[in-house]
Amino acid sequence: MTDLIFSSWMLLKATQKISLILIVLQLNAALATAQQPRQLSFTPQLLCIDNNEACAVGDINQDGLPDIVAGRLWYAAPDFVPRPVRPLELQGLEYAKNNGEHLWDMNADGWPDIVTSGYEEPSIRWFENPGLDYLNKGLEWEKHLLVKTEIIRSEIGLFEDLDADGVPEYILNSWHDPNPFHFWKLKAGGSGIEYATSILVGPRNGHGVGVGDINGDLRPDILFDEGWYQQPDDWETDWIWHKDWKLDDSSCPMLVQDVNKDGRNDIIFGRAHNYGLYWMEQGIPVGDSTVWIKLVIDDSWSQVHTMSWADLDGDGHGELITGKRVWAHLGKDPGANEPPVIYRYVWSSEKQIFERFEINIGEVSTGLFIQVADLNQDQKPDLVVAGRLGTFILWQD
Repeated sequence: MTDLIFSSWMLLKATQKISLILIVLQLNAALATAQQPRQLSFTPQLLCIDNNEACAVGDINQDGLPDIVAGRLWYAAPDFVPRPVRPLELQGLEYAKNNGEHLWDMNADGWPDIVTSGYEEPSIRWFENPGLDYLNKGLEWEKHLLVKTEIIRSEIGLFEDLDADGVPEYILNSWHDPNPFHFWKLKAGGSGIEYATSILVGPRNGHGVGVGDINGDLRPDILFDEGWYQQPDDWETDWIWHKDWKLDDSSCPMLVQDVNKDGRNDIIFGRAHNYGLYWMEQGIPVGDSTVWIKLVIDDSWSQVHTMSWADLDGDGHGELITGKRVWAHLGKDPGANEPPVIYRYVWSSEKQIFERFEINIGEVSTGLFIQVADLNQDQKPDLVVAGRLGTFILWQD
């Protein structure tokens, strides 16, 4: 009997040990799986074919659902049937006169308006949301002039809150290097935005722009292809031009992110009119100069003109979303006639590299903006792009 009890006890201990080992192995496998980025699937929906390359997402008709605006049309959720906004003139045969598409309630009436600019138009304009009755009748929106900029050859208009006062500034990037770098501060009054004041950032401009805190002083700086302008304590004083790099036809935007989590913000950018997607790791600064190491993310495709940073898979970490701007220079760029691509790149802290995942190949191209929003409220972010191949929703399956 004693031997039987001892044998049973030994069998129980062995079973418990095996069970514990199996649990540990299962936990390790689950942890390894959780650390692997998930392959996501997206289904494209074509909304419209035109030459517009700018888009934005917001609640246009104030029904609690996110809508889309893109050039001459807006699309009301949940059916996203096109409705008119404004005429959109062409610049030549290929370019639409729209390089900014931003939503803001300009007249404080509770309805989001569209703030916009154009490549060769020396002005910033806004189109007034007419309200529900007129929206339902499909009427065009009234056009207003915000400010004459006197600057042509602008590549893109960004809308970023540089001074954290709750009102964005309109930042114009120009591909023409001798153009000075300006942004316009919107001045709010009782009836909304009443005027805009020009702020001179620096004497030099250039293809590519980004906004982010480079030096860790908690103030957003402005990046372009010949370095970065440091935001001063007071805008009445000069912005400091740090000539810490010289890039070629860099993307709009360039992203500022702490990629490797070392406490210093890094830069992600693409070649807008050539092959190459890169990130620049920021090293330990030397005096007033920042130190950068340029690293390749992917050089297999061209015309990386725009990008976005968002958490698409819900793991709490941002991912790089970018794609090819088809015929950005009317077929004259290297690789212009190769298929369009849209990818997401996930940073691997273990491998210290970006890993590439496909979003769409051969059907959808980017333009000047990639918008990320949960359009159908299923807790999975979707994408909106407007480019030469049309305006698309990329629904996350």
